[in-house]
Amino acid sequence: MNFNYKELFLIPNLLSLFRTLLVIPVIYFIFDDIDGNKIVIIVLIVTMYVTDILDGFVARRFNQISETGKIVDPIADKLAVVSIFIVLFIKGLIPVWFFVLVILRDILILYFGAKLKNKTGLTLMSNMPGKIAVFGIGLVILLTIIKYELLNPYVSFLYYIVTLLIVYSSSLYFFRYKQTIGEQ
Repeated sequence: MNFNYKELFLIPNLLSLFRTLLVIPVIYFIFDDIDGNKIVIIVLIVTMYVTDILDGFVARRFNQISETGKIVDPIADKLAVVSIFIVLFIKGLIPVWFFVLVILRDILILYFGAKLKNKTGLTLMSNMPGKIAVFGIGLVILLTIIKYELLNPYVSFLYYIVTLLIVYSSSLYFFRYKQTIGEQ
C-alpha cells in the first residue's frame, strides 16, 4: 500500500480527515435528540458534503492528488455514510432492506478494492453513477433527519431510485474490477 504519512498534511487529505472527525458529533447529536438537534445535525452533514466536494476540487486544482488521498477520501466517505446509517437504523429510521443494501455495497467495494490493490497495486476510481448513488444516499440520510411529513412520498420514491443507482454503479465497478484483474 502506498500510504505516505507526509501526504496526510496536504489540504485535500486534511479535509478528508476533518470530515471523518465530524462523524463523532453527528452520531452524538442523533443519539442525543435527533429532533432537538436537527439543525446542528443538518449543518454538520452539509459541512461533511462540502468538504467531500472541496477535497476533490482542491486536489485536482492544485495538483495535490496523492496515493494517500486515494485511500483516505473513500474511507472517510464510507465511514461517514456507514456510521450515520447504522445510527439511523438503530433508531428505526431506515428500512432494513435499504440498510443492508447500502452496507453490503460498501463492504463489497472495500473488499474488491483491497483485493485489487493487493494484486495489482491499482486503485479504481469511483464512477459517475457511483457518485450519484452516494449523493442519493446522502439525500436519503438528510431527508430522514429532516422528517418533514410532506416529503415522505418523495423519500420512498428516492429509496428505489437510489437502489437502482447502487445496483447499476456496483455492476459497473465489478466489471471494471474484472477487466483490470484480467489485464494483469
